[in-house]
Amino acid sequence: MAPQFGRRLTGFEQDADGVAARIADAAGEHLIRARFLVGTDGGRSFVRQSLSVAFQGETLGVRALVADVRLKGLDRLAWHRFQRGASATQIMICPLAGTDLFQVQAPVPLDGEVDLTPAGLTELVKDRTGRSDIVVDSVSWSSVYSMNARLADRYRVGRVFLVGDAAHIHPPTGGQGLNTSVQDAYNLGWKLAAVLAGAPDALLDTYEEERRPIAADMLGLTTRLLDEAKAGLMRRNREVRQLDLGYRTSSLSLRGSISEARVQGGDRAPDAPCRGRAGQPTRLFALFQGPQWTLLGYDAVDRPPPREGLRIVMVGNQGDIIDDKGHIADAYGLRSDHWVLVRPDGYVAAILATSELDKALRVYLDRVLPASAC
Repeated sequence: MAPQFGRRLTGFEQDADGVAARIADAAGEHLIRARFLVGTDGGRSFVRQSLSVAFQGETLGVRALVADVRLKGLDRLAWHRFQRGASATQIMICPLAGTDLFQVQAPVPLDGEVDLTPAGLTELVKDRTGRSDIVVDSVSWSSVYSMNARLADRYRVGRVFLVGDAAHIHPPTGGQGLNTSVQDAYNLGWKLAAVLAGAPDALLDTYEEERRPIAADMLGLTTRLLDEAKAGLMRRNREVRQLDLGYRTSSLSLRGSISEARVQGGDRAPDAPCRGRAGQPTRLFALFQGPQWTLLGYDAVDRPPPREGLRIVMVGNQGDIIDDKGHIADAYGLRSDHWVLVRPDGYVAAILATSELDKALRVYLDRVLPASAC
């Protein structure tokens, strides 16, 4: 179904079999019945409030504007920052890649109206930069907001889930908001698809188990970065890029017998260049694409029996792909007869020995794949 605009959720009720949602539009109110409902409706989430889920946290005493504008007077080669270190009057103007727009970000007083017209923003820029040659021609989008750091007490109530800003809000410092929300959606998305296809409903409990601790840590990080920004500091280190996030403590991370591997269950699956059977260059990430699970057998002899929803890839000179320069072995720390199970969202579920495939792997896949695939 394509996205529907001009519609508003006015209420919902759930029972043991599904959710009945009331939707209002210009033609009146309609009832939609579904097995699950996902609230992605922002920091003021109607879904979260309807569930009476607490949104613990604090207001941080900072109000700011953000506006996507067309302007003249600045080049598009870099971010432009003025009055660095002046927490109340600094202003940042950055080019938005792939567009002809710039984004203006600036703190504003806690009270009072803010003029977001082209003339008003031009005057603000002039006041804070001391330059009259920077002129805002038009405003594509703008907002004034107060910064909060808040986290929903629960991500799931029965058949209803909270995702993105409906589950967590935080300062924009560091730029983790969109990334975290997309990761929420992908984490829940593949699990919902599996359950709708027949996997055990308990798989959905791992959404909150895995994603809520990530958001809690992210709120702490962005709040620290906000304090640094007030002092004129900005940093984009590895922690900010979120490449090391993982789920080692998750109930979906299986502890196998291969302890010497460089990655373990719950770690982000590394990419590595390799070659296809015909010699064509490819990468592991190309093999991981799609909604399926992937089982990599490194220099293994026997291929396990096929299973619906599981892609089996043998790595070796006689296999499906060739690790001719050892990049896969180096990235994962693999030896002969090691197996890597990769989740649909690109995280390692387990590193296993061949002896563990018959029982440990079979029992694990019964938890995450539809019953029809057994």
